[in-house]
Amino acid sequence: MSLLTVGTVAFDDIETPLGKADKIVGGACTYISLAASYFVDGINLVSVIGDDFPQETLDLLESKGVNLEGLQVKHGEKSFLA
Repeated sequence: MSLLTVGTVAFDDIETPLGKADKIVGGACTYISLAASYFVDGINLVSVIGDDFPQETLDLLESKGVNLEGLQVKHGEKSFLA
């Protein structure tokens, strides 16, 4: 069985009563893929990012078995900020 995830791979700004964090990795497609990696082999991710997205996060996704062939990197562009 395989899974296709289509959505945002983005940055989030989070503010709580305890503080604020800017430009942290977020996006529904990111976290759906990571969570599903514990239950499904063959996860295919489709999204668009800018060239500012951290390589370490892409490496993490790949290490969990997420296929990033459907991830388009827009060179010279910034990633989506949710």
